Amino acid sequence: MKTTFHRLILTSIAISAAVLSQAGQLIAIDSSRALYNVDMATGAKTLITSVSANAGTTAGLAYNGATGTMFLTSTSNDSLYTLDFVTGNATLIGAYGDSALVMHGLEWDSSTSTLYGSSSHNGGLYTINTTTGAATLIGTSGLSSFQNLVHNSATNVMYGTNSSADSFYSVDRATGAYTLIGALTGPTNPNGLAFNSDNGLIYMVDNNTDNLYTINTLTGAATVIGSTGTGNLLGLAYVPDAVPEPATLAVVALGALLVKRRKK
Repeated sequence: MKTTFHRLILTSIAISAAVLSQAGQLIAIDSSRALYNVDMATGAKTLITSVSANAGTTAGLAYNGATGTMFLTSTSNDSLYTLDFVTGNATLIGAYGDSALVMHGLEWDSSTSTLYGSSSHNGGLYTINTTTGAATLIGTSGLSSFQNLVHNSATNVMYGTNSSADSFYSVDRATGAYTLIGALTGPTNPNGLAFNSDNGLIYMVDNNTDNLYTINTLTGAATVIGSTGTGNLLGLAYVPDAVPEPATLAVVALGALLVKRRKK
């Protein structure tokens, strides 16, 4: 027969296992505002919802884990939005201030709390004001076509891809310069990038091959995980699991304390 003590222990163990087994989400968006959850083990995408029509033609995503804010760039409205990735509601922050911009790349730098963007019209790297949406040019890469960005928060290095060269680069956030690391060797139209802060991997979607990849940051080589299915995925962001509620943590702590006392 289970005593109250045993029930508390079992409850604590069950909650602890649930907390530890949780994994973050890889969120992707295509140009027609379809929002997906992408399976990091298989590449398969599952539709979450459609983003509100005010966002126009959607592209890059960036996630600020400190505030839980998802940013979204629109290439038709040349503007920055916040995005509720559960409901799909996009809220306008403001225009970039230059209608020539084609801001596909978008990334949050947690080391300086800075939002960066990259535009294919000039190969430029920009900082973006998260209050007004205004974009300020840092410098240009000398590359043409679409560029995408990812920040490795573990090493504080910014990386980028370029779709005309199908290659992987390190990005100088002070000058906007791209330094070649190596060819992706497989993808032929690299797009959204995301850093998984829980497993240390960089993920990438390619909308020519319609695959999900991981990238070797030393060589630039991409390793295919699996098919995302047909579509035009442009944006990618990793969302870690939320911190467990205080009540949940209290139950886990209580269970641990009871086990300790029982052993004594």
